[in-house]
This record gives sequence, C-alpha cells and structure tokens, in this order.
Amino acid sequence: MVEPRIILFIAWGDSHVALVAQCIAESRLPPYPVFLITDTTTQTDMLPPGVAVLRRDFAFSSKERKAEAFASLPETFGTVLFLDVDTRVLADISLGFDKAEQYGIAMAPAPHYSLADFRSFGRVLEREGLAPQGHVIYNSGVIFFDWRVAKVRSVFQQALALASKDETRTWSDQPYITLAMEMMDLNPYTLSPSFNHRAFGELISGSVRIWHSYQPVPPEAAQLEPGYLHRYEGTTAVRVMKVPL
Repeated sequence: MVEPRIILFIAWGDSHVALVAQCIAESRLPPYPVFLITDTTTQTDMLPPGVAVLRRDFAFSSKERKAEAFASLPETFGTVLFLDVDTRVLADISLGFDKAEQYGIAMAPAPHYSLADFRSFGRVLEREGLAPQGHVIYNSGVIFFDWRVAKVRSVFQQALALASKDETRTWSDQPYITLAMEMMDLNPYTLSPSFNHRAFGELISGSVRIWHSYQPVPPEAAQLEPGYLHRYEGTTAVRVMKVPL
C-alpha cells in the first residue's frame, strides 16, 4: 500500500538521531507518517513512538549516504518531505506537497545560489558538458518530491551516479541533485526561502516556515512584524527596511 504523503529523515549516529527526535518534538509537522533511514548499528530508542525505522547497509561513509538512500527508496512511498536533522517546521508547509505533486520536485534555492561557484563545482559542470551559465543551486536540506514519478526517481539515481564519479566527494549530495535535475530536464517548483531559511543573514520577506539551522529557533521566527524585511543577526530578527503592505 502506497503512503500518499510521508516525512523522511536520513541520519546515522546517536547524536544525529537525537536531533531527529528534537526536530519532531519542536516542529509543527503535518499528520503524515514519519520514517527514518539509518545504518545497521545506530540506536533509535530516543525516537518518539510511531517513527518507522528502515535500516540499510550503506556503500558510502559520509553525506553521500543521502544520495544513496534517495536513489532506492521503498516503492510504498508517495509524496515525500525530506528534512535534514537541523530543521524545524514552524508553519503550514502544504504548498510544498501540493507543488511536488504537480511538478515532481519542489525545493528552495540555496543562499549560496550559484551552482558553478559552489565550492568550485563549475569543474563538474564542465566535465559533464555544461557551460557555467549562472545555474541556480537548490538546497537539499528540505526537499518535497513525488517518488511515484519515474523521472523523479531517475533524478536521484543520476545524482548518485554523478557523485560516484568523484572519489573525494567534497560537495556532498546537494549540487549533484541540482545538476541531475538540469541534465534530466526536470524543472522543479521553486519554493520561497521561507521553506528553507538557513539563518546566514539572508533577507526574510514574510515569516519563516522551515528553520534550517543548528541555532535555536527564535520565538518570533514564524510571526515576524508585517511591513518589514528582516534578517537574523545572532538569534535576533532585525528589521532591515520597510516595505509597502
């Protein structure tokens, strides 16, 4: 039986699984089943009841495990919200699910938004026959996607194949997923940064829906003062400029 919508974490090591538990406890998650994909040895006793744990033997040893897991998810998955362990869901995120079901994938751009300039990833673009023309890079810490769509499955399989070409793998999964979408001609729905706020000092229009930072969530993050652009400096939301309502 296919689960129409699910929430997915991929984590290993006791400290990271503890962060999954913290994310669940501190988030306003929609009422969908929650899954954790982890390795064969990590303890999961700290997770709340009801979280389904899927164990697997990973070929990779670092962040590329995300790409490895994405390439072969269970056939019973429908529309998936993947969340990094340092995220918190603060408000309604139904748009992400809706748009993933319409376009296949929905993601927000990374604050460091230039794919070619992301840790010199331009040389991978050139290796794959793509000229650096200003491609955007999407942040892979929050991904909405419809696993039932064959092209979506192919994107994640292509991302793993691309990552496997680089022995040092200094870039983790993020740029490879973006590059795979480019190569597979899958144009994702672009979510606003409010669905993946990194707290790197970027401007905020409206309020934050998904906080993506190891820093504590500021109490006002989901209810910023209307009529102003804000940014976080430390743990405080600072009004940067007034904008028309």
